[in-house]
Amino acid sequence: MLEKSVKYYPLKPETRTSQAGFGFTLMAVVLALVMGLIVSMFLRQVSTQVAEMGDLYSASQAKWASVSGIEYGLFKAEFGEADVSGSYSFYNSTIILDTLEAYTTGGALPDYWYMVTSRGSTSVAYRDFRFLSKKSLKTIWGDVSIIEGTADIELQSGFTLNDSLYIGQDVTVDVGADVGSTVFSHIYRPPDHTVTPATGTNYTSGEHYRSWLFSPDFDTEPYDSLIAIALGISSNSVNKFKKNKLFKNDVIDLNSYPDSTIYCRQSFTFQGCTITGGDSTRPAVIVAWKDIVLESTGGNETTIGDNVVLISDDDIYLYDQSEFGLDYSHLSPENRPRTFNMMFGDDYIFVDEDVVAWSQAFSTDDIRIDGALYGIAYAPDKFTFANINSYFEGAIFANKYRGSNFNDLDFGELNLNHYFHEDYFKTYDYGVRDNSLLEF
Repeated sequence: MLEKSVKYYPLKPETRTSQAGFGFTLMAVVLALVMGLIVSMFLRQVSTQVAEMGDLYSASQAKWASVSGIEYGLFKAEFGEADVSGSYSFYNSTIILDTLEAYTTGGALPDYWYMVTSRGSTSVAYRDFRFLSKKSLKTIWGDVSIIEGTADIELQSGFTLNDSLYIGQDVTVDVGADVGSTVFSHIYRPPDHTVTPATGTNYTSGEHYRSWLFSPDFDTEPYDSLIAIALGISSNSVNKFKKNKLFKNDVIDLNSYPDSTIYCRQSFTFQGCTITGGDSTRPAVIVAWKDIVLESTGGNETTIGDNVVLISDDDIYLYDQSEFGLDYSHLSPENRPRTFNMMFGDDYIFVDEDVVAWSQAFSTDDIRIDGALYGIAYAPDKFTFANINSYFEGAIFANKYRGSNFNDLDFGELNLNHYFHEDYFKTYDYGVRDNSLLEF
């Protein structure tokens, strides 16, 4: 059989060239698309990593801002401050601190415990940390009685000092001053001040750094809150009096009143009264927005037993031969009972010449002792000892001191000791629970 012949017709040259160019162009487009996708994917990955790094940086910054807030809260707690709430700037972050009496997850904290929370935040992140702390009471007193003074102080003839005293100024001890004749005494001074003469027959002197003494600002809130109740009285009730209230020749058992407390929106005056109530753990309380006055009438003196607190937003006057607290002078100081007697006067406390008071005393203005006071005298403004019969026994913490003049110790007798009820004028101490720092 004869095979058919097949003819082959080659392409024209110009046709071969145009098809090759089209293939090359198509390959270039494909490669460009692939490269574009690769670059796009790379740029997207880089952008994602940059964003991730930014988020990590912001989260880290927020974390350390929050930790710094915790450190600040701990620092404030060390100085006795429980309420550290507020917003604080930190680098280019914000710290928000809060104090809570309940867990962040709900449920009240035990008594005296509180929680400090710290949120550190940036524009895109925040971190939360918290810790638990407990507050307890501690005495505010230094280890020695204190007179700061405002200028050089002189111990003069007519003045008696027994036991240790810190004086924050230069001190001159005159020949006639009685220092240490009953109890060998020591006069403390700051490092940059002097005592002249430095020693005497019955005393020595030496440095006592001010930083060693602990006598902080006294928290008046518990007393101010009771004064606010007295100020808010609008009508009389069984234990609340709207106008001046006079008790005359009355026997008053404060325990018969609600909460063993009586209030007056004006002044209380007690003439020839006998007042009792309270105990060493829960004293009875007399609160006046204005004055509290103890005085005699018809030869009858006013007497107040132990465990009573007087609180006034103005003055407290103990006149005539009034007595506040039972007399334990027959016992040595270390053997006397720790009774809870106290006077809180937001202005002036005056103990008259023939008065004997066994009481702790606090006044923002002046404590003036013309009679006898046994206890603690806390006088952030001034303490006045300007009568030849002035007598004080206990611990004194005073800024300015006045005898016949400021800084002259020329009258009366100071017999200093640290035997007193430790519950007076306590402040809060703060501690942190172990292993309570958590992120939440």
